[in-house]
Order: sequence, then structure tokens, then C-alpha cells
Amino acid sequence: MKSGSNAFHGAAFGYHQNRNLNAIDEQFKRAGFRNKAPRFDSNRIGGNIGGPILRDKAFFFFNYDYSPTGQASTAKGAIFVPTADGIRILDGLQGISKANLDQFKRWVPAAATATANRFTSVRGVQIPLGALSVTGPSFENIHSYTANGDYNLSERDQIRVRYLHRRIDSIDTAADLPAFFSPVQERAHLASVSHFHTFSPRVTNELRLAYTRRVADFPLDAYSYPGLDAFPNLTMADLGINIGPNQNFPQSDAANSFQLIENLSWIKGAHTLKMGYDGRKLNRSSFFVQRARGDYIYQTFERFLNDITPEFAQRSVGGFPFAGNLLSHYLYINDDWKIKPNVTLNLGLRYEFVDVPAGAKLQRLNSVASVPQFPIGEPLPTKRDFAPRVGLAWSPGNDGRTSVRAGFGLGYDQVYQNLGTVSLPPQFFSTVDAHITRANGSNFLGAGGVQNIAAPVTDPATARRLTSSYIPDQTRPYSIQWTLGVQRVFAQDYTAEVRYLGSRGIHLPFQIQPNRAAAVTAASGSVLPTYLQRPSQGEVDGLRTSLADLLTFNTNTLAAQGFASTITAFYPLGNSSYHGLAAQLTRRFSRGLQMNLAYTWSHNIDDSTAALNSTVLTPRRPQDFFNLRPERADSALDRRHRMTIAWIYDTPWFKDGNWMKKNLLGNWTFTGIYTAETGAWGTVRSGVDSNFNGDNAGDRTIVNPSGNPLLASGVRALCRGGGTCDPAVGADRARIVGWVADDPNARYILAGQGSFPNAGRNTLRLPGINNFDVNFGKRISVTERHAVEFRLETYNLLNNSQYTPGFPNTAAARSRTTASATNLLLAGTQGASSRPSVANAVFMRPDLAFQSNSRTLQLVLRYTF
Repeated sequence: MKSGSNAFHGAAFGYHQNRNLNAIDEQFKRAGFRNKAPRFDSNRIGGNIGGPILRDKAFFFFNYDYSPTGQASTAKGAIFVPTADGIRILDGLQGISKANLDQFKRWVPAAATATANRFTSVRGVQIPLGALSVTGPSFENIHSYTANGDYNLSERDQIRVRYLHRRIDSIDTAADLPAFFSPVQERAHLASVSHFHTFSPRVTNELRLAYTRRVADFPLDAYSYPGLDAFPNLTMADLGINIGPNQNFPQSDAANSFQLIENLSWIKGAHTLKMGYDGRKLNRSSFFVQRARGDYIYQTFERFLNDITPEFAQRSVGGFPFAGNLLSHYLYINDDWKIKPNVTLNLGLRYEFVDVPAGAKLQRLNSVASVPQFPIGEPLPTKRDFAPRVGLAWSPGNDGRTSVRAGFGLGYDQVYQNLGTVSLPPQFFSTVDAHITRANGSNFLGAGGVQNIAAPVTDPATARRLTSSYIPDQTRPYSIQWTLGVQRVFAQDYTAEVRYLGSRGIHLPFQIQPNRAAAVTAASGSVLPTYLQRPSQGEVDGLRTSLADLLTFNTNTLAAQGFASTITAFYPLGNSSYHGLAAQLTRRFSRGLQMNLAYTWSHNIDDSTAALNSTVLTPRRPQDFFNLRPERADSALDRRHRMTIAWIYDTPWFKDGNWMKKNLLGNWTFTGIYTAETGAWGTVRSGVDSNFNGDNAGDRTIVNPSGNPLLASGVRALCRGGGTCDPAVGADRARIVGWVADDPNARYILAGQGSFPNAGRNTLRLPGINNFDVNFGKRISVTERHAVEFRLETYNLLNNSQYTPGFPNTAAARSRTTASATNLLLAGTQGASSRPSVANAVFMRPDLAFQSNSRTLQLVLRYTF
């Protein structure tokens, strides 16, 4: 945000990227682009101007930025589908659902060529698979406007006006197949007016009024699936594909926020006091029904073709807009106390009150379902959110070259409204878990899947039966931070700093299903053993517990009270801890060179990271809802080591030469940054509800300590009496008494039904970052006021393949919810003992799941005056 002055100043700029400047990313090579990258045209053009309206009195500044991007989009990870020969084999098979096969053929093209050793088995017949080439159009057009006005009423009073607008039109490409790409519109406005008044040189005041508005619409085209009332999301884990639109569509959001801020600063002797108030009124309406069309996850393509209830089949039926309306009040007082010329103490206290959103308060409608064992009512806000802080700055000695800084503080976070959006009471919607109520049923899709029929709530018994969500009383998450650092200036141009930072997160949201207990736990004696080598038949026949025995356990702890559905709630039970040691060496800009070398060692531990399924690399729910202690592990956000080297070199050549030498041979600038970072953690999962609590989202694997950490294995059933048996066949379940690994050399063994997964959370390290970004700049000073700058920006200059789930040069996160990302950490697919488990084609193959972040180049032209 800039302000105008008594002289007119401005700039015009243009940034340009296209396919001819960039290397081909691995995601496009998988799609068949080998010699030339697909379309990519990204531009950013704009300009700004500022100057006087009334000299010494009123000023303006205006900036416009337009960023159009048109490109080809492809699948985010490797997808393996039947070849044309495989389709012909499937067309000739008897006993499969022809309707499901026809729909698969309608939406999914056949693979052009078969991939060696890639097969899936359907009714005992091997179906050849090949990599699917997927490309589709994509665009994003962004318009951004900024307008500022400043008016000096007098020497004591100033008025500042700010307005920002952002408009985005794009196509959402989160779906695996281009046929399901959807248009997206987003609009945002921010306006504020501030009055600054100087009572005296020691007392100043700011009063600000602000308004923001954001509107986003994510519609859905009219897709149809015969026999279903809406097109669902169909995932086949062994193929790594999801058929259907973005799983979060349709949805919309409109939010208006009104803000009043009052800040007063007062210098009193050795004290600099700041105090103020921030009041906010939010009016918000959003519509989002989680799994509104049905989310059906099949571990095998065969199960889909046989039209058996998938291993995960969930749909929320009904729907209602969520009102996020609430009031927030924030008060603070802060004192910078200069105890001595070289010692300053900072003391502060902040109080916050954030009301419960109006939509969450609608839980009171479901109070009729309340029972002593599970009380339900309107959630109450907390009124005790005080946040103290204390800081110390000390410069020992008399040379002023050393600084010691320490601090301690507490800060509150928001309970984000998404938690309430997906937790409306059954009077508006409820969630159906068909994999529990109709496990292994036949003709699942043929009979309509889970239909969008919301039963009316007419009495307490019905309310309890349909209750599938719950909102507890508000407990806001907060963090406690403490830090200590020492900084020293030496050799005039250099500064060295070492600092320690610690933090602890408390009351983080944890997605829990409080009425689902595990039938299989470490403490229970009823566990089906898993063997690395097949035991003798006599040993197998001597095992007492069968799969059928475990299935008699009622996992619904509230069934006796009439709660029939799985209840999902976000309890404030999560915790985190962070310890970091950072060292930094900085050379200030001198003789044309500035450099910064930074290294951080850190350890981030938590027990919940992605409570709303923003990524599948770490589970959104615990393995056992009644035992959260095993969830505490290295965080998915943990980056143990990070080193960066950044530099700016402004060449000294011909600085004192004539205009021609200085501007044609000199005025070059070289900047860059090198980043090396340890990779993120991931959790290897089985994709099987191993412990029979009705949920497979968090079920992990069985660990073979001596196995290869880059290998995973499926399992086969061990049967009393010998022979083969299938866990999907009711008569066979009484004979299944254990499991044996397909590959005894693998570290991660799929935990078959009834076995106990003993693997920890986040035990597998994904690839890290090794990245060079370098920029080359050339400046031509036409006159003293006018200049033209050319710049070549290179990202990943060395074109080093970096299959990282994030970005190699920013800290921003990427949503990771695709089938191929799931498959990356899936141990295998459980099969009957009559055939091998289906191999996981992409286990620990990040090169098949992520893009390689190939080299990109950008040309920049900028004119300033």
C-alpha cells in the first residue's frame, strides 16, 4: 500500500511465461508430452501512478494488476487404467455389472499402451493396465485494483482511505478427469477509512472503520449416472483414479465483515503505552454439504465391477446454508518500558471474545436427542481468553553491537467455521455410512447407492437415530511461545544471530467419532495374528479367534441410547510442540553485495494436523477414537533441517562512467536463493478398517522392523482346515484366523481385517527440496526520473526433479487429496488367499504421484518514473 506525494510517480510492468521458456514437467511426460510441453501462457501486466490532488494537502495512488493464465492441466498423479485389450476382456466377462463397466468406459479412456507388470485382477482374470494420458484446458484470470487517498486536514489530523478489489474467474481442475472440471468465480472487496489525530507530540490516536466482502461460487454441471440421483465420486485405489467432480463441489460462500478499530499511543516518561479496541461483526452465509453426492472408495476395480458395497461409502443427505454470523471483541494494552538506555521491557495483555457462529448455535434444535451419556445443546462461547505477553531487549556493554532478546507470549486462534459447516444437526442433514449399514452388500450402485432421502425428525428417538454430528462448547485453540536470541554485529558489515524458538499448541481441533470403539486393540486379547512366513497348517488350526468372532463386537458405544449413525465431532483435544534452533549470518548491502545464510534445525510434534482432509498424506482421524496417545508423532509439518542462501549483487562496473558505459555495460543485478529442506512426513495406511471401529481413515499398518522401508505388502487369509477363503464371503469368515504377508521383505504390511496395526503415525519421510532460483536484471536509467528494467527470473534453474508435496520455493501448502496421493502411502489391497493381493503401483513412488517442479523462466519488463 503506497501513498502519493507532491510529485507524480508511477510504473508500468509486464511479466511473461510460456511453454517455450519452461522445461517439461514429469506430470506432462506421464501424459505423453515428451518433446514439447503443452500450452502454458502466463502473463501479468499492470501499472501504478501516484501524485498530488492538492499540493501538500491531498494525494492519491492507484494500482492495477491483470494476470491471465491459460494452460493445459493433467492428472496430479499417475493413473493406471485398462488398455483396449483389457476393456475387451472385461466386455467378455460374466457376472460383473455391465452398467458400472459402461459408465467406466464412458468417462475413462483406455490406456494407449500397456505398462509392464501392471495388472489388476477381475474374477481371477488379469487385466492389463497402462498409464492414462490426461490433459484438459485450464485458465485463471485475476484482476486486482488498489486505490489510496490521503488528505491532511491540518498538522494534527490526517484522513486515509483505502480500497482493494480482486476478481478471479477460473476453472477448477481438482478432478482427475477433464470432463469434470468446473468453473469458479471469486470476488473480494476491502474498504477502510482512517482518522489520525495528534493530541501532542507524545499522544496520538487512530480511528479506523473497515468493510470487507468476499463472494465465491463453486457450481456443478449436470452430470448423470444411471440409477443414481447425483453423480458420486468413485475411487478405485488400485488404479489410482477418482471418477467424478471435485469432491467438495457444489459449494458457495458470501461473507461481509464490519470492523471498528481504536488505537491510542501515549509516551509517558520511560513508558510507551499503546492500548486499543478491535470490534468485528461478521455476516456470512455458506453452503457446503460434505460428500453431498456420495463418496465411494473401492480398494479394487473388481469390487466396483462386482457392484459390492465399497470399503468406504458415505454420503450426507439433506442440506442447509450455514450462517457464520458472529460478533468479536478484542482489547489490548501494551507497555514498552525503557528501564535503562540499553534495557527495554515489553509488557502486554490482550483479551478476546469471539462468539459462537449462529449456524453452530442451531445445535439447540437437536437437544431433544440429548441423553445423560451424550448431552446435546447449544454450544456456549468461552469468556476467559486472556493473552499475556512479556519481552526483553538488552544490549550488554557500551558498543551497541550485541543484542539479547527474549520473550514469552500466549495467542489465541479462531475456531474456523468449516467445522460448523459440516456439523449441522439432523434437522438439516445427516450422514449415512453404507459401508457399516450395508457392508459387503450386492447391487450397491444398481440399487441407487446412498440416496438423498432425509428422514424428518419428528421425535427424540428419530433425532438420536439420525444424529451424525455434534458441536461441543467453544474452546478456542491457543499457542504458548517462548524465544531467546543473541545478535552480534562484527566487521562492520556482518551480523550473526542465534535464536531459539519454542511453542506449544493446545486445544487444537481433533476429528473424533465418539460413539465408535475399536473391537481390536493392543489390550484386547482378540487379535488375528499376521505372519511374515506362512505357518504350518497345524498352527493355523490351533488359533482360536476367527474373523467372525470379532464381527460380533458392537462398536457403537451409544447404540443402546438409540444413536444409530456414526457421529463425527471436532473436539479441542489436539496438542503440538515445536522446538527450533536458528542460526543466521547476514552481510548488509555494501560495495554492491548483500548476502544472507540461514539454517534452522527444528522438531515439530503433534497428534492432529489435517482435521478436514486437506491432505491424505497424514490421517484426518485417529486410528482409535478412545486412545489418542499413539497419534502423537512427528508432525506432517515437521521440516527437521532447512538451509537457505540468498544474495543480491549489484555490479559496480562503470558506475562513474559516461551514460553509454553505465547503462549499456553496467547496471546489472544478480539475485538468487538456494534452498535445501528435509522432506515432509507421511503415514502409511492399510485402507482397511482393521480394528472394526467403522472407519478406515486412520488405520495404519503392521511394521516389519527388518523390512525394506521402501516396500509394502498386501496379505492373504489363513484358514482353518486349509484351502482358500475370502473375507467378503460370510461362510469363510469363521475360518479366517490370521494373515500372512505376500512379501516378507517389506517394512509395511497391510493390516488385514481383525489384525492390530502397530505402525506409528507419520513414519515415512517424503522427498525434500534442493532448489536454485536465480534472477538476472538489467537497468537503463533513461533520465534521472525515468528508468527501464529488464529481468530474467529462473525458478529451479538446474531443473532438478523435486517430487515434493509442497512447493520448492514457497511455504504455501498444496491440497493433496487425489487417489494417486492416497496410493503413494497405501500398503496394498487386501485380497482373498486364492489370489495375490493387488499390488500398489505407486507405493513410495513420488515420481508417479507428484509433479517434478521443473524449471520455469519468466521475462519481466518494467518502466518507472
